[in-house]
Amino acid sequence: MFTIKVTTASGNEVIESGYGIQWSPWSHKLNYTDHNNCGDDLTLQPGDKAEIINSAGKTVANYINDSK
Repeated sequence: MFTIKVTTASGNEVIESGYGIQWSPWSHKLNYTDHNNCGDDLTLQPGDKAEIINSAGKTVANYINDSK
């Protein structure tokens, strides 16, 4: 399981848990399977940042929507 932590451009945080995460850079979207085994996604708005954190607490991936 992974933790998905999104920090928005305005400083708010969204924290989700997920499995099988996929990043789509052209659409700035994280697709993942949530804790209920349902597909879900998070779309990063301009300035948003996402961290993927593994069960050991290590950040294993970072994503950012740096489009203007």
